[in-house]
Amino acid sequence: MSRSHTRSRAPRNLRLSGWVLLASLITTRPLAAQAANPSPTPAPKAVTGQTASASAEDESQALAQAFQSASGSPQQLIQNLEDFLARFPDSPRREQVLRTIFRQALEANSRERAADYAERLLESNPSDFEVLMAFIDLVERESDPARRERAIRYTSRFIERAEKPAQEVSSSRSSRDKEEQTQPLVLAAGYLMRGRVYAKSGETEKALSDFEKSYAAYPSSSVAEHLGDLAAKKGEADRAIDYYATAFAFPEPGADPARKEQLRKKLGSAYLARHHSEQGLGDLVLARYDELSRSLAPRLKAKGRPNAGARDPSDVVLQKLDGSPLRLADLRGKVVVLDFWATWCGPCRLEGRLLEKVVQSFRGNPAAVFLAVNVDEDRENVPAFVQEESWTVPVVYAQDLDRLLGVRALPTLIIFGREAQVIFRQEGLDAGSFVETVEKKIRDALSAPQAAAPPGPPNY
Repeated sequence: MSRSHTRSRAPRNLRLSGWVLLASLITTRPLAAQAANPSPTPAPKAVTGQTASASAEDESQALAQAFQSASGSPQQLIQNLEDFLARFPDSPRREQVLRTIFRQALEANSRERAADYAERLLESNPSDFEVLMAFIDLVERESDPARRERAIRYTSRFIERAEKPAQEVSSSRSSRDKEEQTQPLVLAAGYLMRGRVYAKSGETEKALSDFEKSYAAYPSSSVAEHLGDLAAKKGEADRAIDYYATAFAFPEPGADPARKEQLRKKLGSAYLARHHSEQGLGDLVLARYDELSRSLAPRLKAKGRPNAGARDPSDVVLQKLDGSPLRLADLRGKVVVLDFWATWCGPCRLEGRLLEKVVQSFRGNPAAVFLAVNVDEDRENVPAFVQEESWTVPVVYAQDLDRLLGVRALPTLIIFGREAQVIFRQEGLDAGSFVETVEKKIRDALSAPQAAAPPGPPNY
């Protein structure tokens, strides 16, 4: 569950503890609900409700044991979960268990096994972007023609779905608007992934075609670089120079300097080979930058991050549920507890409830501030989720604070001391020790020497 929608460009941080994974599986469908509403698969007539309930309980115990006995070993957890599926092939948690095995295989660098489980997941859900992206990364590192053929089939199915008009896959007006905004990006990603497989297979013309379609759908520096590489491979010098100039001049905030240097070398080498000097290269780059800045102006303006220039958490301005701002700088001198969560994260729901217990211990202390920091890209369901959970912890939107703090897994809890320094960080949830651990960290921070300015009333 990383952002991530994780957010390698194998999936973003899959370093989740066994208990976090277990919690995500269990909270996907509460055991009481399973007992009351059994799996849609009809049970034999001789199986009573009591027997079905006992079976569900046996399944939950077996799943818990699978995690416990793994002792933190990804390889052992994979084996345990495979044994679990052999024992409970019709488990309502089957897809979540498959996804856990897939992620653990990635964690253990078991590439072939990860690819096998990625394919199982893609067969049932071809639109799973996280899995598909990781699968393409794996395929690029293998030399299996049959696997590449299947990768092309999966990406083609993904592209077919992405090409559908937003009205065909959405019902509400807000959902249609969002689809219309994201469809070009999703389509570009699909063509890029399939193009990478074609390039790996040596099908240069098909790869070029897909990269060009990807760039047309949603221009990017990386796709332009892919196009330049293929053009250079074909010996089309002028075309390679044009693509490399586009990739190098592309106006992208926060570009990696090392990658820029690599692009500079590619562009310079191609230009020198064609013109025997770099005379005129600077003019070409400047002209391309101006051209791109004009053509991409609406997108760059819309994509501007609210805290893009922030280098320190104290510089960040968060947004409350009602849209009003919350400056972290105003909380300096207090102990600030930040709980990063998302509506789709099962363990986050449990951690939120446990955090409520922690809050009760510090209700009368204005120097302790608690914030539930939401990282959902689509905020439409956040208010209803908060109301359903009856959280009293103030909820704010991350506004890029998760990027600044390097939040790669959910839930993540970060505690800042009075001097705005991180004094505690925990990725994942250990439900058994959470309350005790967090309360102790907060008390230790509160007992530390106060900042120059004494804390005032909570600023939220």
